[in-house]
Amino acid sequence: MKYHPNPALRLLRRFFRSFEYNGFRGAVAHSYRRLLRSLKSHGFRGTLERAFVKAPAEPQTALAQEPHPFDLLHGTETGGRISSADLNAVSLSALFATGYLGVPPSALRPALAALPIRHEDFTFVDIGSGKGRALFVAAEFPFRRLIGVEIAGKLCEAARANVALKPEWRDRISIVNEDATRFVYPEGPLVLFLYYPFYAAILRRVLANLEREFSHSTRPIYLLYGNGFDTNDFESFAEIHQFRKVMKSFLFLHEVSEKVYPVSPEDVIPECPFKVVCCSLYCAGSAR
Repeated sequence: MKYHPNPALRLLRRFFRSFEYNGFRGAVAHSYRRLLRSLKSHGFRGTLERAFVKAPAEPQTALAQEPHPFDLLHGTETGGRISSADLNAVSLSALFATGYLGVPPSALRPALAALPIRHEDFTFVDIGSGKGRALFVAAEFPFRRLIGVEIAGKLCEAARANVALKPEWRDRISIVNEDATRFVYPEGPLVLFLYYPFYAAILRRVLANLEREFSHSTRPIYLLYGNGFDTNDFESFAEIHQFRKVMKSFLFLHEVSEKVYPVSPEDVIPECPFKVVCCSLYCAGSAR
């Protein structure tokens, strides 16, 4: 499946990423400096073409073609690192999406095994499920059902094609093409999984939706949030501090644990150079 870069969306995505970490004034200043550099290097016409006609090539494109070991084993296609600007899902949630990168299975498996639950009592919901890799790893555990929620239609198509490969996946896994900020969760105990799918602005809206739906719920609900890093010293990364700040602002969620899982050597490939995945577990409702 081919993904075609959208230059205008790429610009907006870059601006919102800067806004996430630098605030509005910082994002405007950063964009202004980039504009001046582009005008100096490419002129007025070249700058317009790069912004609205043809995006500059990125070296990651070639790296995305290498099959992931998980795909070699299962015959799936869950690899590649894809910018959210390449997916043509135009909405506020899509603009604040981080793009697609499959979770390293070697880190997710022990995180799911360590959950303080009877897996067969719970439905697993992957928020920002992409091509479905986390769902397929979760299918190794006896969850009652598995649901992937993904805003990008092309990623949903890829996930459904992967699901169709195995009867045991077809019977248990559903892919929903929907904005996670409006998703209506199924009944019963839940494990929600997020692998850094969007920036803080959308994470807040997703959690607000969750809070509205479960403010009077008595069922057990767990939220497992993962983020990959290329070093054990991830405290210096802005992403981890933004995430913790957002989570602390929602009092209905209570932190259970934060664990760091090493990524196996075969999972450390060019498209995913992470050495560790930090997984934070929260509970809500009667799970607390």
